[in-house]
Amino acid sequence: MKKLILLPFVCLFLVSASTFAEEPVSFSDNNKKDNPVFNLSQSDLKVSFGGRIQMDGAFYSGGDFQPLANGVGFRRVRLNTNASFGKNLSGKVEMDLAGGTFTLKDCFIKYDFLNGLNFRLGNFQEGFSMLTMTSSGDFLFIEHPNVVSAFSPEYHIGAQGAYQKDQFLGQAGVHFQKINGSTEKTNVDDNLTKGQDEGISYTLRTVWMPFSKSKNGGFHLGVAASYRTPKTDIGAGKPNTVRYSTSSLSGIDKVKFMDTNYITNVNHDWLLGGELAAYSHALRFQSEYMLNQTHRMGDLATEKFNGYYAEVACMLFGGEQKYVASKGAFTQPSCGKEWGDVEVAARFDRLDMNGTNVKGGQSNGYTLGVNYYASKNLKFQLNYSYVDHDKYANGAGSYGVGYDNLGVVTKDPSKVDKNMGKVGNDYSIVTLRAQLNF
Repeated sequence: MKKLILLPFVCLFLVSASTFAEEPVSFSDNNKKDNPVFNLSQSDLKVSFGGRIQMDGAFYSGGDFQPLANGVGFRRVRLNTNASFGKNLSGKVEMDLAGGTFTLKDCFIKYDFLNGLNFRLGNFQEGFSMLTMTSSGDFLFIEHPNVVSAFSPEYHIGAQGAYQKDQFLGQAGVHFQKINGSTEKTNVDDNLTKGQDEGISYTLRTVWMPFSKSKNGGFHLGVAASYRTPKTDIGAGKPNTVRYSTSSLSGIDKVKFMDTNYITNVNHDWLLGGELAAYSHALRFQSEYMLNQTHRMGDLATEKFNGYYAEVACMLFGGEQKYVASKGAFTQPSCGKEWGDVEVAARFDRLDMNGTNVKGGQSNGYTLGVNYYASKNLKFQLNYSYVDHDKYANGAGSYGVGYDNLGVVTKDPSKVDKNMGKVGNDYSIVTLRAQLNF
């Protein structure tokens, strides 16, 4: 199966290499990563290759009732191919090989009408959340805040139209299943054979960007909404079911204290978001709020979850923050010195997944970060995070969260006796990352 998946990339590379031997190499001034662009024959087809390597190491302290394991690993190993056919038509294929498994990320066809309007069809990130629209190579912190990790929809098959001109950005799309990995595919196939329709989502995002013509600063105000019916990738034989969970600010240890478990008898979800950001020269601020309403069938109560984050950053040696209006998101800042630049950042995030009947836990996260941009291709990050959880953050009943009245560790929040001592798992994380874009 893997050989069949990789075959198009191999063929594309061989065609490009053959043509490259006959044609001179040209470079695109607009290519952010300075990737080589190969002119194929006399046609308008241009192909570029790129990728990203992110190597992480994490060290944990704490975890009162559940030990957390130190470790190292590849967070992302991305390979991508971009192709353009003249000024209007283009496409992209990107895959991730981290962990030794294949995961398809971007895989879409795009048509640009050259008047601010474009249309995409394929697998890509839904237009929801400013942070989700930010490339993983441009992250201010090593991991997303918990609320974004838990709720923001990322890669789904679908179609999307977008319009950006001057101060306005609008994105609207219809989306279907995840195709991230073998587990999701197995679940979808199992449910399809049982006659269960795939879920569908309608997602809308609008952004207002006054001062959009300013080169040194700007303001961002955005809102987003998504109506979502349950997808069939959640579990085999689990129709009308959703589940929300996240690893708290950690990409190495896979423990998920925050977990709603399977929420059954779901009619639909409403996901609402608000975005606020501003930047001026070396400084930037960014914040988002998300509300999730899970509407259930019959007399079952609607479950309401929410969360937010706020973060600030400053370049120390003359570098300036950069913003991409076509995405409504920040990108990598410029460096102020020949040797690069240093950026300091701080963030607070909160996630509450304790609804009426569903208790998925509550968390507060505090993160400090230092980023060293050695060049536009090489970046090093150091983060310190402290996370605290309440007694309901037990990983859907998998982890201890306190002591009962006999002094024995219990996984059941209802049996936790606060008089017996600490409640919930709190811990610190020190995370290091080395990143190379090419």
